[in-house]
Amino acid sequence: MVAISTGQTPKLPARLIATIWLICLFPLGLNLLGFSFASDITFPTREGVCGNTKSITSCQEVIYHQLEGSFIHTILEWSAVCTAIFIVILAFTHFYIKGDVITPIIGVTLLCAGLMDAFHTLAADRLITAVADNSKLIPFTWALCRLANALVTIIGVIIFLKIKPRKWQGSLSFVVVITLFLGLVCYSIIAACANSHILPQTIFPKSIVTRPWDAIPLILFLVAGILLYPRFWHQHPSLFSHSLIISTIPNTVTQLHMVFGSKALFDNDFNIAHFLKVIAYLVPLTGLILDYIQTNHQLVISLKQAQLYTEARNNAQLAQLALSQLQHSQAQIIQTEKMSSLGQLVAGVAHEINNPINFIHGNLKYLDGYTQNLLELVIAYQQHYPHPPPSIQQLINSIELDFIAQDINSILQSMEGGTNRIRDIIVSLRNFSRLDESDFKKADIHSGIDNTLMILHHRLQLQPSGREIKIIKEYGQLPLVYCYPGQLNQVFMQILMNAIEVLSESVTTNKEQHKTPSIWIQTQLTAEHRISISIIDNAGVIPEEIRSKLFDPFFTTKSVGQGTGLGLFISYQIVVEKHGGNIWYDSLLDNRTKFVIEIPLHPKKPN
Repeated sequence: MVAISTGQTPKLPARLIATIWLICLFPLGLNLLGFSFASDITFPTREGVCGNTKSITSCQEVIYHQLEGSFIHTILEWSAVCTAIFIVILAFTHFYIKGDVITPIIGVTLLCAGLMDAFHTLAADRLITAVADNSKLIPFTWALCRLANALVTIIGVIIFLKIKPRKWQGSLSFVVVITLFLGLVCYSIIAACANSHILPQTIFPKSIVTRPWDAIPLILFLVAGILLYPRFWHQHPSLFSHSLIISTIPNTVTQLHMVFGSKALFDNDFNIAHFLKVIAYLVPLTGLILDYIQTNHQLVISLKQAQLYTEARNNAQLAQLALSQLQHSQAQIIQTEKMSSLGQLVAGVAHEINNPINFIHGNLKYLDGYTQNLLELVIAYQQHYPHPPPSIQQLINSIELDFIAQDINSILQSMEGGTNRIRDIIVSLRNFSRLDESDFKKADIHSGIDNTLMILHHRLQLQPSGREIKIIKEYGQLPLVYCYPGQLNQVFMQILMNAIEVLSESVTTNKEQHKTPSIWIQTQLTAEHRISISIIDNAGVIPEEIRSKLFDPFFTTKSVGQGTGLGLFISYQIVVEKHGGNIWYDSLLDNRTKFVIEIPLHPKKPN
């Protein structure tokens, strides 16, 4: 396994590169020690091999097949071909996994070079029809194969340096077309050479450059290894692209043996060069294998990360669900406690105030009657005794009897009005909380709103400015609706309280002083048979940064200790979960904020 650290350009391991250098230099070292890799060629006589029945041409072919070098040449060439085939198979496997068209195209170029070697070997072994003499065919087609190896790979690399291959990504047909085209070209070249009666001389044993035709591939391999392959590697980094650079080492050494060393078929440098050519194919194959292993390793890591991410996400979702349920339960507990406290408060107030007020209110009529009787008695005394004694006259003047007689009726009427007001407040408290009517039943929405406004009447006078909030009722014709009246009244209370508070803040901070602080309450029956209640204030729009949090539990913009952040959250639960309705807000163009409560005319009673 080759580990490539994150953030680094992938490279073949240094030990592998050192091994390739060692393999390339090892034959030369053995040559210096006196060991030769030349084939032991023995030429049988015509009479011993062919007999008298064979033609000279047929006999020469038989003799050729008896040569040791021919077999070594064939084995080495087909080893290179098989390596090229393995390269392209792995390249297409890599293409199948990643959809990256670069690897199979470069693999195809190496395969085409291998096909050239294959056709070259088939022609040399006469498995392809050939008329050219092997002494010229083998070295000439060898040079062509090496030239094709360098040129085709260089062309493939240049294409990907100049053109972005994104449009070819995942295109199998493109790769197949390129493969068939290059394969046909390779076969055509070798077939033309094999069937040519005249081939150029390629070996000059007495010259320093014994094989000048092989000098061209040598130059191309050096240019590619120094200039093109490194640039290609940086632009398309992978172990496979880096292996192209390293393959330049055995390719260059191969050509050096042929250009300056090989003077005949199957000699020492000839065989070394053919062996090193196999190494030159094995290097990209090794890079591709390591690249494949790394890709598979990264895929395994990605799958594990995806699994861990999925587990973490599921755990996070479970934690979020648990938190949501906890918040919901906490809100319900707080709501229950609030309702319990409210119930106890209302019950206590109703009990402590209602009885004395009823006693006072009930006795006022008797007091009024007694007072009228006493006034009649005083008037009767005045008629019978128009001139009372001085002491009585002085008392009449001091208590202003005439004013008392006129004002006492006003006092009694005022007292009766006060007791009626107190009794109405108690009734509103009872109607608001509906402690004695908590069932799912028909109720008058307008009555609930009016009761809420009566309780909040003292809050409509803004302090310390003294300005009063104007309430504008725009009630539509609403039928009675099935609901939980007490819970809906809580929603009205919460939204009206919020509107009053923002209006108070707006007035306190000297905002919109030219406007009268106002609250509009609009009701209507929609076309969808739903009751719509809109509560609008002109204190300004809700800041954008808090809009998404308005109905979140425990979210509040108030100071610590001044708000629980549960008002709108509980309102949302009451409207949506209890009544199957909806509640939302909207920012109007005239700098007003509108909250809308919408419930079905005939909602289903929750279980």
